[in-house]
Amino acid sequence: MNEELELAATTPEVAHDELLRENARLRGDLLTMARRISHDLRTPLGGILTTAEMVKEVLAETNAASAALVAPIFDSADGLARLIERVSFVLKASLHPDAKTKVKMGEIVFSVRQRLERIILKKNVAISEPASWPEVDGVYFWLEVVWWNLLANALQHGKGPVELGWQAGKAELRFWVCDRGDGVPAEKHEQLFQPFHTLHEANAAQGLGLAIVQRLVALQGGRCGYEPRMEGGACFYFTLPAQEKHPI
Repeated sequence: MNEELELAATTPEVAHDELLRENARLRGDLLTMARRISHDLRTPLGGILTTAEMVKEVLAETNAASAALVAPIFDSADGLARLIERVSFVLKASLHPDAKTKVKMGEIVFSVRQRLERIILKKNVAISEPASWPEVDGVYFWLEVVWWNLLANALQHGKGPVELGWQAGKAELRFWVCDRGDGVPAEKHEQLFQPFHTLHEANAAQGLGLAIVQRLVALQGGRCGYEPRMEGGACFYFTLPAQEKHPI
């Protein structure tokens, strides 16, 4: 009986140790995957680009017009390089999260708008935002990636003006990007933040942008989602925990 009691007492500790070892193993596997994706896949990609350049030069010598036939190879290689970079970035961020600091959200929004200015001017899209933005606890670069993906998504798929905004709640701050486009069909709402969900569609994007947003927001203690607008359009939002108020 004493042996059974002793075994029962140690079982939770053994299970805890096993979970820790399994967690360490999985983290090691993810780190290995991140390194292989970042390094091992770039090597054959470089070979493809080098070969494409050679083919382009040979074609240009015989028929300049034929050289344009290799353009899809360069476009596909560029898309693959960006996909590799995104997957590697998310894996590394998950394994080694950056420490949160005090971040001025207004500075991030301004930086993202500057980076997307050429597209904004080309599409002639009016963008509205509040007069002021709050200070948050977060990772500056991650939040910049979140805003860039959401705003770029609205510029690519939306129509008409784009609204940026935020609202303070008791436990969290809510931020959003809304457009006046066609919105997202109801049957696709659950797939929006799933990676690679559009790979089966011809000429579709890789579907990683919103998945990256979801992961980076979750790593900062927030959540994200989608809501259709009553007047038409899409509204993507994310939240962050409200800053803790320390006694003076």
